[in-house]
Amino acid sequence: MAPPSPAPKSARLYQVAAEKLAKAIAAGTYAVGERLPAERELAQQYDVSRTTIREAVIALELSGLVDVRVGSGVYVTGKQVDLGVANLDIGAFELTEARILIEGEVAAQAALHATDEDIAALKRLLAEMEKANRSGAGTGELIDRQLHETIARISSNGALEAAVQHLWTIRNRSPQCVRMFEKSRDKGNKPVIDEHAAIVAALEQRDPAAARAAMRDHLGRVLNYLLDASEVEALEEAKAKVAERRSRFAKTG
Repeated sequence: MAPPSPAPKSARLYQVAAEKLAKAIAAGTYAVGERLPAERELAQQYDVSRTTIREAVIALELSGLVDVRVGSGVYVTGKQVDLGVANLDIGAFELTEARILIEGEVAAQAALHATDEDIAALKRLLAEMEKANRSGAGTGELIDRQLHETIARISSNGALEAAVQHLWTIRNRSPQCVRMFEKSRDKGNKPVIDEHAAIVAALEQRDPAAARAAMRDHLGRVLNYLLDASEVEALEEAKAKVAERRSRFAKTG
């Protein structure tokens, strides 16, 4: 199999990091079956953030080069792979950062244009989302999208509405995003009613600043959920704590 093709000059940081890791694996630096160094160590080695390393690992996982074992670490499962497809992908962190910027302003605009009928429609969606979360039917995320796209429609700006729709399309089609949100769902994360209710309340008050802040707060929390779901060093930390306790007990025995 051909070695990974060079990352394009316009490649994102996580793509560059993924390419370097793939080359290190192909060169035998990390053998098949071996666990990669800790996330913090890789971030220092490649001079990037831990978030970038997490996205790079997802790209390698999607390409079949590594296996992410929750609570254990990242293990090499192959030696060479073509990262071309992954290099065209958009990561969940990058997407959510864009949503914070764009949807915050969308909410502010919606507050200026919302009618009583619009608010009533949003409250119905909130009720449906809460019901879906309780039933575990798995439709909560679909209603989540409907609510966000409804807010975009209320903004009365076709370009903003199209932008929000496109962001959601990326979220649901990008392999990087799909995998990361799967991890978040596996951790039990669902659309949070209170966070969405705060946005709707700000819209009902026709308060642009409050609507912007509520939307950014909500999406900022989504980013935190993703960071939590992508943590792969839990077992290493747990082992360190166990070793510390054993050492303490040995000294007092």
